[in-house]
Amino acid sequence: MHHYKAAIRPSKADGAMIKDSKFREIPYNYTSFSDREIVLKYYDEETWGMLDQLRSHRVTGRSARLLFEIYGDIFIIDRNPYLYDDYLYNPRKRKRLRRLHEMRLRAVEEGALGNQLVLDLVKKTRVRGNEFFDELGGARRRRARIQSVLSHATSRANIHFTPFHRVSHATDASDWRVEYPSVVVYPSRAREVPHIVRAARRLGLSIIPRGGGTGLTAGAVPVRKGTLVLNTERLNRIEGIEFMDIAGSRVPVVNVEAGAVTEDVMEYCAERGYIFATDPTSAWASTIGGNIAENAGGKKCVMWGTAIDNLLSFRIVTADGSLVEVARRDHAYRKIEPGDRVIFDVSVVKRRGQRERLRTVELSGTDVRKKGLGKDITNKALGGLPGLQKEGGDGVIVSASFVLYKPFHYCRTVCLEFYGNNMINASKAIVDIIEHFSENDRVYLTALEHFDDKYVRAINYKNKSKRNEVPKAVLIIDIESNIEALLNAATVRTIALVREYNTEGFIASTPAHRENFWKDRKNLGAIARHTNAFKLNEDIVIPIEQLPQFADFIDKLNLLKELSNSAQIVADVEAMLTAAGDTDDADEFLRARIDEYRAHATAVRTTYLRYAENMNQTACDVLTDDPALSAERRSVFRLLQDGVIRVDYECDVAEPFRRSFHNYDELMRAFDAAADTQRKRKIIIATHMHAGDGNVHVNIPVHSNDYLMMAEADATVGVIMEEVVRLGGVVSGEHGIGLTKLRFVDQGILDGYAAYKRENDPDDLFNPGKLNAAFPLSTIYTPSFNLLKLEAFILKATDLEGLSTSIASCVRCGKCKGTCNTHHPGRTMFYNPRNKILGVGLIIEAVLYEAQMSKSLNFRHFAQLIEIANYCTMCHRCAIPCPVKIDFGDITLNMREILTERRVSRVKTLTALSLFYLMRKGYYINKLFRVLMFRIGYRMQNAAYYAVKPARRVIRAIVPTIAALVRTRLPAAGQKTFKEHIGVTRKNAFIIIQNPTRSSGKSVFYFPGCGSERLFPDISIASQALLFAAGVRVVMPPEYLCCGYPVLANGKSQSAAIKSYENRVIFHTIADVANYLEIDNVVVSCGTCFEMLQGYEVENIFNGARLIDINEFLAREGFFESAPRTDGVVYYHDPCHTPLKQLGYQKVISSLTGERVVNIPYCCGEGGTLALSTPEISNQIRDRKRRCVGDAVLGKEVTILTTCPSCVQGLSRINGEVAVTGMALPVHLAERFLGPDWKKDYLAAMNDRSIERVLY
Repeated sequence: MHHYKAAIRPSKADGAMIKDSKFREIPYNYTSFSDREIVLKYYDEETWGMLDQLRSHRVTGRSARLLFEIYGDIFIIDRNPYLYDDYLYNPRKRKRLRRLHEMRLRAVEEGALGNQLVLDLVKKTRVRGNEFFDELGGARRRRARIQSVLSHATSRANIHFTPFHRVSHATDASDWRVEYPSVVVYPSRAREVPHIVRAARRLGLSIIPRGGGTGLTAGAVPVRKGTLVLNTERLNRIEGIEFMDIAGSRVPVVNVEAGAVTEDVMEYCAERGYIFATDPTSAWASTIGGNIAENAGGKKCVMWGTAIDNLLSFRIVTADGSLVEVARRDHAYRKIEPGDRVIFDVSVVKRRGQRERLRTVELSGTDVRKKGLGKDITNKALGGLPGLQKEGGDGVIVSASFVLYKPFHYCRTVCLEFYGNNMINASKAIVDIIEHFSENDRVYLTALEHFDDKYVRAINYKNKSKRNEVPKAVLIIDIESNIEALLNAATVRTIALVREYNTEGFIASTPAHRENFWKDRKNLGAIARHTNAFKLNEDIVIPIEQLPQFADFIDKLNLLKELSNSAQIVADVEAMLTAAGDTDDADEFLRARIDEYRAHATAVRTTYLRYAENMNQTACDVLTDDPALSAERRSVFRLLQDGVIRVDYECDVAEPFRRSFHNYDELMRAFDAAADTQRKRKIIIATHMHAGDGNVHVNIPVHSNDYLMMAEADATVGVIMEEVVRLGGVVSGEHGIGLTKLRFVDQGILDGYAAYKRENDPDDLFNPGKLNAAFPLSTIYTPSFNLLKLEAFILKATDLEGLSTSIASCVRCGKCKGTCNTHHPGRTMFYNPRNKILGVGLIIEAVLYEAQMSKSLNFRHFAQLIEIANYCTMCHRCAIPCPVKIDFGDITLNMREILTERRVSRVKTLTALSLFYLMRKGYYINKLFRVLMFRIGYRMQNAAYYAVKPARRVIRAIVPTIAALVRTRLPAAGQKTFKEHIGVTRKNAFIIIQNPTRSSGKSVFYFPGCGSERLFPDISIASQALLFAAGVRVVMPPEYLCCGYPVLANGKSQSAAIKSYENRVIFHTIADVANYLEIDNVVVSCGTCFEMLQGYEVENIFNGARLIDINEFLAREGFFESAPRTDGVVYYHDPCHTPLKQLGYQKVISSLTGERVVNIPYCCGEGGTLALSTPEISNQIRDRKRRCVGDAVLGKEVTILTTCPSCVQGLSRINGEVAVTGMALPVHLAERFLGPDWKKDYLAAMNDRSIERVLY
């Protein structure tokens, strides 16, 4: 049994999963571990042998259960930081559990009846238990000492022990885990790193350098207790581009810190006209330091190579705290070739930047990559070169310089779809294409990517050809040149070159079209959706000429797995029918049917197994009983692959069963259950590749709760790796070795690395346990959401079932990071959806554990969801790049609802006051609140802002929430509303506004919402004025209506539902009374109103009306087209909840005014009631916005447009080096089109001729 482990085999009974005692009796084990792995983690093989012997004889009876309870307690507390901290900071609870364990051990002793084996087991359990509780009890002292020592190296704000931070750094994208870090440190400057390293050495802590956490081999996973994870994501500065003399030319070089996100560096360089060539697939979240430590590469590797090819120099902090610079001498400014000599100078950097050379490392091209391979990172020692492809095992990389390239003038993207029954055609095409371009020195192949039919299905790929069948493989190719005519000819030639392989080809020439082609390639993580996000992900490198042979090998392996799985289903069905026929209820007619079907099933199973066992044999030699094949000289495999022999489970097995037992409902259910269980266990091998360099990614989605499936998948990986080596390939091209590939690496390579470690890190300070053949791979596990379903009744009782299901498919890719407003490394804020999902999973475990321990529903651990729920603006943008479409905005709404309903979380006083106000509809109470809250309250906040300014630090230390509330000034708000201006006080009358001098023939229903009508009334008035000037008839609701979003966002879903119902009743009434107006659009001026009204189904209320934002409505209808245009520049803030759903802000503003739009990214920090409920979080978010404004704006003052009333307030609170005035886009348009006195003129026009009050 290898290192991929699982704890139970799933089966179904009455629709529910049941535990399999063969592998798993220890309770609270929601991981891939079996009982054996848990016992080995805390004891030894002897203990497991003793326990297994006693269990097999059931000598201990009840005693075994008591021992298992102890092991289960220790395991879940040890691996769940939320539970760990609960027992750490609650001594009474810790003592109670310790007493309970002692009571259990005494009960086992009393029941032993002198059995020495039992007594020895009890003794071992007691000793280990005492060690566990002693370690737990001393953790606070250890943390205090760590904090004290590290605080001399970096700010205390950068040192974290909280469960959330520890959970976030316990695993990478692989989801394998061993231990949790003791502390996580986020240095804010590179100069802090040497001091942190020395402090960790003094404390006896190991160090794991970590960047974006996108690794797929568990390379950054802590494997020892007492580990410090040093997260470099705050070291994310891009320090600019300079020019250096390299290879006889002035070459651009970008200087970056190690924590800079790869995609950010790529975009920075692209904006300045250069290509950053080190582009791993995980560029959206991977960091520069990680790219160097793994020697990463991506689709551009075929042209420019991996990190080592493009590095000019980098700096690394070594085990003694020295800053070492590694610089390449005489860079060739191209990809390293096999015959090259590559020289690096290794120097220690002294104070004032002086360098002292330590050594020179000279490598051959074949030291970098084996001859004939496009990638190879298995040579870990690499001649003693520090840092590069060492996987963080010899130091912390802090900065680097990379050479850049000028892009070609022209580029075409080609998409090739391959059809038929096998993958070999695509592989042959790859060989032909590479060979063709190797002879062309004016047109270049710069990217060649592949994915097979498994991925085609997983990502819901849409055929570009008119063929109806699913493509067997897809190739996406970038071809570039500085000569357009040559490029066009080469592109057409490429498609013609592969036409013989049953291929359809398509060419994209525009950037938008090309991006659309590449979009599918970015979603390949969806392959693991059906197994709740777990997969074995192995990258290997094959010589290009061997790709067809490897494609055949994968096809054959998939066929074997299909045959094996189908045969097992048939065997299970046969066993089920045998049991059914032996019951007293079975009559002679049923038994006859069973006998007949069993004979058929046995024949089918025998045939399937014969195909599998003789896959490589010639058909005429083994299929002699089939006249059609008796003379066939092809192999059985080739006949299966080509579809000559068809294996169709549905036709061979399922359909005959349904015909035979169509009225036997119980048997039909049993058949479906048996088939479903085995079908879920089928091993599927999916491949995609960086085909230009032969780097194949082999993915096997697997259910981590299924012990047998995990074991089979692990064995399958072993078979694949053997074939890779046989074909002359290597076991890793870019993912590294980490833990998951350790057993496939040649011992000589590991010995070379071990020698390097002894010389450069003799105390094994950095990333211990990795690349070490002695590491016990049986200690690796992964959590399993499927196992949480075993406690389904608790999940339902605690309202956590839906929450658990909603996060289960996360693949931990980190694509959500770049879009998340609460992922802000600059303020040590790492609450991105990936990390929050890791936290939520363990909080759910903690709730389940407490519910079982206390024997009653316990909601104490629900409080830990508050932290995660608070750090979300519910913008829903994370769902856009997510390959499995998890929307953490929806998850946050669910969490807040649970927390509110369970009364674990209460709305803050100021927020509750605001919600009370927003829910009031009446004219007079709104007028009173407008004056009290907005006029007087905002002025008081402004006074407090100036009053505390001189002593802000002191006040922040004493009353941080108050300090956060008055950190920035609120803008003027709460002017008289439109209804106050015209004196509309009745609650049973709606308003119709019509321009008596102009009519467009259009009628709209305008829903202003709270922010546009009450907070900043000018937004609503400007929207009306624009519609009035355009001749659009406007219907407005009575009173002051709130859409319900503010209460929904605060967890009050029931109140939101009631508000929604009340509003829809009013809408229906208005629609009935004013049906003669033919309202064809419902217009809003707020994004959250748009989102809520989407649920109102306004198209059914106003007879087909469309919901649309005021600005998009004006742009779509072409109003004000005759107004003067300008070529000026406007700054724009795109809200979290943008209402511009159809055209987008660029098209809307440019079409209306002609102005060029500069978008200033990231959230303004207001977030509706976020700034009231959690002002500390709001200020952290706003801090990033402030920096972005400073980077984009040259002057001291700036007006920023937006389409969200809340954002108008949030933007206006930015008062740093640049003072910002937030302005709603309708107000800006009113000033542009209607003049500076637009408001005065519009209100003056509101007379009996233009306003109609309609009673209802």
